[in-house]
Formats: sequence, structure tokens, C-alpha cells
Amino acid sequence: MSQDFIIKIRVTLAKHDKTQNWLAEKIGISKPYMSDIMNGRRNPAKQIGPIETVLQELEKEEVK
Repeated sequence: MSQDFIIKIRVTLAKHDKTQNWLAEKIGISKPYMSDIMNGRRNPAKQIGPIETVLQELEKEEVK
């Protein structure tokens, strides 16, 4: 996963006062696996789509 995408995740979560653990629960993965993703230790091809969806939902909530 690219560093730019990881930064996007971190910024979006922080902006909405959410945690990596919250995101892990939303997409159905373990907290340690989410940590590995965020620290570049895993290549989560299957999780990119669900992560993008959750981030988009957060951004839509802000607009309302």
C-alpha cells in the first residue's frame, strides 16, 4: 500500500476523531492486521476497496 494512501487514511480518521481500531472493526479485520497495514508490513489488496468505502462515507457525513 502506498504511503500516500496510508497518510490519507490517517488524516481522514483524525479529522473525524476515529481510530485505526474503529476502521478495523468497520471493515471486519483484526486490530493487529490493521496496524500491520498502517505500518507497511502488509499488502492489503483485498482491504483497499472497503477502506476507501468507509473513508468516503466519513467524508459524506461531514458534508451533511
